[in-house]
Amino acid sequence: MAVVVVDGRSLTLRLAMDVAEGGAAVRASPASLKRLERFRALLEGKLAGGAVVYGVNTGFGSLADKVVSSEHLEELQLNLVRSHASGVGSPLPITVVRAAMLIRLNSLLNGNSAVRKGVAELIVGLLNRNVTPLVPEFGSLGASGDLTPSAHMALTLVGEGKAYHHGTVTDSTKALAASGLKPAHLKAKEGLSLINGTAFTTALGCVAVHRGQALLRAANSALVTTAEALGACSQPFDERLVGIKLDPGQNSVARELRTLLKGSRRMRQEPVPQDPYSIRCAPQVHGSLSDALGFAEKIVVNEMNSVSDNPVLLEDGEVLHGGNFHAQPVAMSLDLMSLALSYLGVMSLARVHFLLSKTSPDRKYMAAKPGLESGLMLLEYTATALNADNAKNIYPESSYPSNVSGGIEDHASHGVNAGVKALQVATNVSRILAVELICSSNAIGLATSGLSEHTKGLLEFVRSLSPLLRGDRSQGQEIESLAGEVLAGKLH
Repeated sequence: MAVVVVDGRSLTLRLAMDVAEGGAAVRASPASLKRLERFRALLEGKLAGGAVVYGVNTGFGSLADKVVSSEHLEELQLNLVRSHASGVGSPLPITVVRAAMLIRLNSLLNGNSAVRKGVAELIVGLLNRNVTPLVPEFGSLGASGDLTPSAHMALTLVGEGKAYHHGTVTDSTKALAASGLKPAHLKAKEGLSLINGTAFTTALGCVAVHRGQALLRAANSALVTTAEALGACSQPFDERLVGIKLDPGQNSVARELRTLLKGSRRMRQEPVPQDPYSIRCAPQVHGSLSDALGFAEKIVVNEMNSVSDNPVLLEDGEVLHGGNFHAQPVAMSLDLMSLALSYLGVMSLARVHFLLSKTSPDRKYMAAKPGLESGLMLLEYTATALNADNAKNIYPESSYPSNVSGGIEDHASHGVNAGVKALQVATNVSRILAVELICSSNAIGLATSGLSEHTKGLLEFVRSLSPLLRGDRSQGQEIESLAGEVLAGKLH
């Protein structure tokens, strides 16, 4: 099994997904563990000297003026985790929670949060032994970090709450015991360091970008199959044409489309009759997602390698307070992801409409007996309903106002909410693309002569999940199965 070594500064999107989704093992670098010990010694020295440090021996938020005596510091940290674990709703996906655990671990390994080495090693143990905290999706404001979901994550570390053990929900105490792990007894600042960061917003950003990349590849493949089914014009993808517009996303998509169409004899050179924009302008529209993905990935990778705690300890022992826990940059990119991903659904639905409108009267909607049979008519309805849901989900969460904790926390990013929406849009788009692929597969039928090698291979894959129509049948599960493969990046 592959091993991902984390050190606080070199985590990439691909490595994070290898752990979160691929099950790769995790190891903290020896140098980062030594750094943790050095910073922890600095903090304990300050406390021994009688220093009062926010969040270490004081209350939190608007209760920061309450000093807590040394004999209650462990109780303070445990109370913090328990009180902040107030989330509700459906559990976040295991992939997202594993990504958040890895990202929080990576941040802690920078040392500035001053947790003990054992806390980091426990997170490593949870990841490597398939123990994943059960984390409800609602509760985070993404302002003082993702407090609520992170507190649910921390509950499992202290042996409370619920967790998945190899995919089965159980009590955290049982999951830890079955995995040979012991719960942590949190010391000064460790509860705060576990919950006060952007791990969950960033994890959602990581997964959203990863899924967006898979959807862009699938959308380009679906477009090519539809274009060949319709005998569309190849000029809109010509390097000489797209090259005179200085948009990197557009040029990248057009280059991929030319590669996918290599060997096709179905495409025509003549621009008249004109093709619909959903084909002719695909490099521009799909390219806008490519540009957005590049922007979002840069922000997410920077965030996952950052220290997003507060307060933080410096090498010289000074303690600084600020707002590194605020998730606005990632939340903004997640709102952009929802919008940019939705474009793929809009374009795909337009191509579905055009495909079905071109069916001959004797095979209307690709039915063998139109009237007696409805053929693929209702697949367009399904795709339209999914696009309508996406239209609701593209409202920017990160613009919503917030004023909590007695007015001290008067702005929030709502990053987790933005991320949940982005993943829903991604799921909807995968289903819409599945509908397009089923429609184009049936439009081409058995007449595969002259198709590109890419389309021939893709049709074989699509038909293994959704055979050619030979009479009306329920196709909902076929759409779901194909959508799952799309979202998992199985289409190229």
